[in-house]
Amino acid sequence: MPTANNLRKLLHRKAWEMCTPCPANSTAGGFITGCASELLPASDAHYHVVSGSLIYTYEADQDAWLQIPSSGIGGTFASGSCGECIALGMLGGSLDQPASAGTTTTLTTSRTIVRALKGCKVRVISGAGVGYDGVVAGNTIGASAVITVTPASGVAFDATTVFRIWSGSLWFWNAGTVATGFSVYDRATNAWTGKSVTGMPTAWGTSGRLVSTGSDGGLFDSGTSTGSNTSTTLSHTGKAWQTNAWSNAQLRITGGTGSGQVRTIASNTASQLTVATSWAVTPDATSAYVIEGNDDFLYLLGNAAVTLYRYSISGNTWATLTPGTARAASPGAGFTADWINGVADADWSGAQGKLLLQAGTMVRQNGRYIYSFRGGGSTGLDVYDVAGNTWITVGGSYGNAQETFTTGSCSADFGGYIYLMKEASGRLFRFDVARHVLEPFTTNVYPVSTVVEGEKLVIVPYRDGETCIPFLYTLTHSRTEMQRMLVIG
Repeated sequence: MPTANNLRKLLHRKAWEMCTPCPANSTAGGFITGCASELLPASDAHYHVVSGSLIYTYEADQDAWLQIPSSGIGGTFASGSCGECIALGMLGGSLDQPASAGTTTTLTTSRTIVRALKGCKVRVISGAGVGYDGVVAGNTIGASAVITVTPASGVAFDATTVFRIWSGSLWFWNAGTVATGFSVYDRATNAWTGKSVTGMPTAWGTSGRLVSTGSDGGLFDSGTSTGSNTSTTLSHTGKAWQTNAWSNAQLRITGGTGSGQVRTIASNTASQLTVATSWAVTPDATSAYVIEGNDDFLYLLGNAAVTLYRYSISGNTWATLTPGTARAASPGAGFTADWINGVADADWSGAQGKLLLQAGTMVRQNGRYIYSFRGGGSTGLDVYDVAGNTWITVGGSYGNAQETFTTGSCSADFGGYIYLMKEASGRLFRFDVARHVLEPFTTNVYPVSTVVEGEKLVIVPYRDGETCIPFLYTLTHSRTEMQRMLVIG
């Protein structure tokens, strides 16, 4: 029987529940991160990074911890280290997986898979079977693993097939005084792969935040092309998009001619999207599409500097972004960064330029912004416009802008809200993005020790069909204890 959530905020008090302590104290630069995506059918895709070699996965169903392999990462673990858990798997350290052979129901890989992946989403993005969407029905364990999928493809997969699998991965940016490191852990293969730090600072410290913008974060618009497309465009007469509102988002053809192709959007007019890379097959009037978060990008902020970096997963390259308007001030200790993609308010759907008047130049649009409380003992809020590649200074122009945040403050976002924990005080707040207001949320009265930098909040949702009940987990500073609280409404 499906789970029914009949709790009411006014009737049911918030209550903290003790969880199994982590085997190691939280540390300066240590962080907890998790994947709340419904595309990842697992409750163990949550990690506590204590150091470069000491990393634990937390399984919420069992309320228990398990150590995973050492990352072997470069750099010196300290304040400024950060990471992100995403739903996409990185078998062999790669986003796109080439098959070596296949049938209508199997994909033979060159990877050594060490766990069952049943239920994980699979999508073919090029080659034989392009456009296929399905799930893993089973897989072999060991070298050259064979993945069985369901439903059957209408075309047999073969050595030209390239696919993506949503089996989960952990990305880890390591701080350092003379060198930095960047690596990814793949859940399916239980292995780390070192990644490029070319073009990045060799000294990184103070604070850091890594932010993903994956397609599992929501579908922002959809439709069927009305034709008149070129090798780099897709048109949909009748749309009324704000100019360049979808820049840097992802366009995916879901049906008809060109099905399965995925491209980054370079720009758009009111009714036409221009992609950054030419189509392999030009869409036509049969081509259905969706606009979603970009699976290829990760954003890195911090280091007590306004400089913003973007990493391309497919290219294994970093770019130093040059926003049209620079950030108003450098992020300080305890700053936050959260991609806003799940605001339920109807005004936030689509890209039709509905102004968010409280912030002046902002429009309401899911998937477009990274909200970043500035930290450093300030009330400041800055917003990065992913589409416009520019910073918007909100400052203190939001409701209840009185609380300041500094060393040890951290955040987690879910469903259009940003949850913030203030230093070692145990006080938590909730920023309601749609209403543009900071609200009192609760207080965790359990004691902490020496306050340290690094994310100490994570959301772990319980899902049963259409029911989703999020739990907010918090690690204590410089201690092992972890508590959770059910978020009601």
